[in-house]
Amino acid sequence: MKRTIIFVFAALLACSFAITSCGQSGDTTEVKTSKKDTPSDVMEKVLKLLKNKDYKAAIQYSEGIAEASEDDVNGAIALVQAIYEANGGLAEYEILGEEISEDGQSAKVKVKYTFGNGEANDDTESLILTEKGWMMKM
Repeated sequence: MKRTIIFVFAALLACSFAITSCGQSGDTTEVKTSKKDTPSDVMEKVLKLLKNKDYKAAIQYSEGIAEASEDDVNGAIALVQAIYEANGGLAEYEILGEEISEDGQSAKVKVKYTFGNGEANDDTESLILTEKGWMMKM
């Protein structure tokens, strides 16, 4: 179980480096967030998308995705999809807490994930405040 979870988040981290390292913008779905949304609000949106298997829309809440090439975006979507589908999809989630940094530029949201295969874990997701609002930092 722990190996799977560590692999999932390591893969997401590697994916985010690939996304943010490339230059041209691909065809992306518009992110529906605003500066009024809290980090927990944004995580709720992302988690609903993941639960509904809308990986393309969920990945749009990642910092730097707008600058990524279409190939990198498609690769990120495929990776996220493969990870979640390997675990039976996201069956349930619960936001357990939120902590915003003193400078208000970053936040951590604690989430409990339950996958379709019955495995569950708690994890802390990092977000960063951008000109579009809160985005997931991978």
